[in-house]
Amino acid sequence: MKANWKIALMCVAMLAFVACEKKQGGGGGGDDPQTEYKQVIQVNDNSLADWANVPQDMIVTATCPEDAALLGLKSVKVYADKYFIFIIAEPDPKTVTDLSWTPFHVYIDTDNSDATGGYGDEFKDPNADVLLEGVVYADGAPVAWGPAVFHWWGAVGEGGWIWQDPSVEHSGDDKWGADVGEGELQGTTSQFIDGKFEIQIMRELVPTPAGWNEDEIGIGFDIQQSWSSVGVLPLVSPTEDNPYGYTMKLKVKIDK
Repeated sequence: MKANWKIALMCVAMLAFVACEKKQGGGGGGDDPQTEYKQVIQVNDNSLADWANVPQDMIVTATCPEDAALLGLKSVKVYADKYFIFIIAEPDPKTVTDLSWTPFHVYIDTDNSDATGGYGDEFKDPNADVLLEGVVYADGAPVAWGPAVFHWWGAVGEGGWIWQDPSVEHSGDDKWGADVGEGELQGTTSQFIDGKFEIQIMRELVPTPAGWNEDEIGIGFDIQQSWSSVGVLPLVSPTEDNPYGYTMKLKVKIDK
């Protein structure tokens, strides 16, 4: 894409800004310690213990119902601070058995508004503005999740898989219509611990035409086998009118 150099410069500037803010201290330099940023959750430490150090009322969770129609995701946990979205996702190994190439999707309502976005196929609130698509297993083993980023191209509230410009025939040459190609998203890190994927996403480096709400976002997930979803969260128990148990995406408040 022609704008790739602009995105790259933005990524470098944003990462440098956060790194600088982490280093700022309150003593002697006149800095206000209340504005100092400290990244509490580290996604490179081979541990999930630091989740106990963030405000527990700011963590949002979803657990797969025992009678769910789609059992591939056992649970997800989400926390968002000033800069990052943090996720713990636990696949069900009894359902997710093909580890040759296992897509994991994150759907985000970035502006917390029904006036933008779409995709009502797996969620009752068709307002997702961006899709992050990457794999969590490849060639039989866990891999770092390095997602591509797509934005919604359909009408507001529309369903269907309209995450690329429908007027163009896409290929690997244009990153399959992605705004950011797979493995190119800066500020995204992951690790695999005890059967769970811990993921970090820097919000401001994810391009979205709707912009980012600074107080709250919506978020949903799926995991796939052979490009068909076998797990979706959040999910509720199935009914005759809702055989897959689809529900609204999680609402996550930003801890500022």
